[in-house]
Amino acid sequence: MKILILKKEKKILEIEGFAVFFYTEKGQLELLNNHCSLISMISSGIIKIYSNFLLEIENEFFLEKEIKILWNQNTNQNQNTTILKIKINSGFLKLKNNKIIFLV
Repeated sequence: MKILILKKEKKILEIEGFAVFFYTEKGQLELLNNHCSLISMISSGIIKIYSNFLLEIENEFFLEKEIKILWNQNTNQNQNTTILKIKINSGFLKLKNNKIIFLV
């Protein structure tokens, strides 16, 4: 699925992933490929994106003032699965046609 993180009509990050975890007021949600359409508020916290891309990050870095990539972890060298953790303050999420848009 395609994952976009937007801020004030500016694209911050665009990647392909197969699972996304994030928090709402009611608790944690997990979205997988081909999930049904969804619109939701997201709470301050960590968005976890599971992807098949490889990304090397030595330290945390900022994409914008409020968006920070904390770290990534290669879970299995054979599958090249990466977990990307992104800290956000709050925002909204829209999922439709296997495309997730985070507005933060």
